[in-house]
Amino acid sequence: MEFQDIFPLKFKYSFEDYRSLMRCILMKSLYDSDVKSSSRYQGMYKGNYFNECWSIKFGFYGGIYGIVLREVKDGAGVFELYYFPSANDELLGNVSLFEAVLAGEPDFLTKVRNFSAHKELLNNFGVATIYLKPQEQGIALSFKTKLRDRSYAKDGVRIEGKQIIAKEGLDKNFPCFRVSLAFMNFLHIALCKIYEPRYESFEIYKKAARAVIYDKDRNLKSKKDPLCGEIFVNLIYGEDAGDGCFKFNDKSFKKLPGSAPLSKFLLRLAKEDKKQIFMQGGERPNFFIITGYLGSGKTKFIQNFIEHETAQNRFMGIIQNEIGKIGLDGALLDAKYALVEIDEGCVCCSMAGQIRLAISQLKPKKPDSIVLETTGVANPFNILSELNEIKDAVNLCAIVTIVDGANFLKERGRSKIMLEQIKAADVIVLNKIDLISSEQKERIRQALIQNNRCAEIFETVGAELNPNYLLYRQSDTSYIASVLLEGKMHATHEDEGIVSFKKDLPEGIDRQNFIKFMSDIPENFYRIKGLASFKDDEAQYVVQFVNGKFEITPFSDRKRCDNFLVFIGRGIDESAFSTELF
Repeated sequence: MEFQDIFPLKFKYSFEDYRSLMRCILMKSLYDSDVKSSSRYQGMYKGNYFNECWSIKFGFYGGIYGIVLREVKDGAGVFELYYFPSANDELLGNVSLFEAVLAGEPDFLTKVRNFSAHKELLNNFGVATIYLKPQEQGIALSFKTKLRDRSYAKDGVRIEGKQIIAKEGLDKNFPCFRVSLAFMNFLHIALCKIYEPRYESFEIYKKAARAVIYDKDRNLKSKKDPLCGEIFVNLIYGEDAGDGCFKFNDKSFKKLPGSAPLSKFLLRLAKEDKKQIFMQGGERPNFFIITGYLGSGKTKFIQNFIEHETAQNRFMGIIQNEIGKIGLDGALLDAKYALVEIDEGCVCCSMAGQIRLAISQLKPKKPDSIVLETTGVANPFNILSELNEIKDAVNLCAIVTIVDGANFLKERGRSKIMLEQIKAADVIVLNKIDLISSEQKERIRQALIQNNRCAEIFETVGAELNPNYLLYRQSDTSYIASVLLEGKMHATHEDEGIVSFKKDLPEGIDRQNFIKFMSDIPENFYRIKGLASFKDDEAQYVVQFVNGKFEITPFSDRKRCDNFLVFIGRGIDESAFSTELF
């Protein structure tokens, strides 16, 4: 497909030409199975009233996207991108109170089909500005968006005597950048097909931005907000299109390095073999990376995942790794699944080859989903660059980070890895919320947002989350997470001084001595887990120790595995340990 296939007439850079160009891209893509499957483009509707506009549906969110041509400026078509949430949309809680009222009107979705004819819609719900400028043998595409569109009510908002928004409370907190990625991805894929294989360059700029604060008299001011920011993305396709990119002379914009994950993601997408890019997800198993600091609840999360998939008659594959050479939880999990354990090292180091081998071992069993459980001290950023090596074999869905709500505030200052697991996530599961107060939960949420402004956050008890929430997330966030942050990452467990060792246990140890031993474990021991059997008791027990708390629960009526404990901690000394202690 070439540009003349999309726009056969001579392009004169008029308002109507740009409107026709966008119309043609949207219409042609409807009949291109490659573009539709890879961008999850589900359809569009052309509104003809007042100024032609298009409402578009993607498979990422429940709402509807809208796009309309605003003007032609300096030879470029300037389009406004909107997002209109549906009644059951998870993003409805992020819009302003006024937008929520509009979205609640009975005829809201009817109006959305011709939103350019309704000023109340046209002046709200915006998420990005798009600049398009074709040249003779190429085209320039630019996106301007905000990380989050945030507004505050200085005097609060009361309705019928009820305080809806507290004084100086947050009214709007919409993730514009994340939401606009769906349309950015769609245009990128469509233009790559038009100009294939001439995807030339990528630039991304970032600057600080301010939130809006309004008072009861509708006076507007701005305030500093660390969660706000502006992003400009420039892309060039074909040849000699560089002059069409959006230009600005504002020195407050900082050009981010070309190695930024979003750049890698787009470059990889353009350069991969077309058949691999546009493979239907159903031909490959869904692939999830589950990470989280020691004791956060990863195993429980996977157990819940397995139970849900089994109930849906779906089969799961598990690739598991623990720091050191002992994959214990593979013996503890009890469900219908296939398990491959990775030994000799940890996934936070260079393990792409072993992961691919593990996937190939699982493939004959035809799993619907494959879960990679990383060690509790694994840094996902260290394998992001290697995920491309397995993308042809699996459908990369999400990096899921489990956060221990009960210990996060205490541990976050001690470990860079824990924060980097959060930064790398597509989905964050804030676990153990039943063990914290509302104030603590809000402090944790703010810390999570500050470290990752793109990921979805789900609150759980017992790490229980419906996996369907994960199946409708793509792994793009993990590739672009560092766009929002600065500084080098890539710490490893060795940098943290974290070590592990295994000790075999004799049979029939004294229960009371063992309980006393576990009660006196020093603070630098983060995790202990294993199997034990006690004197005058034929049963075998699972031993779990996390951050000063331990439990001993039945594993089997009769001993069926060797007894042992795995110790994980900072600066712990294996030589100082002796089973004679208990």
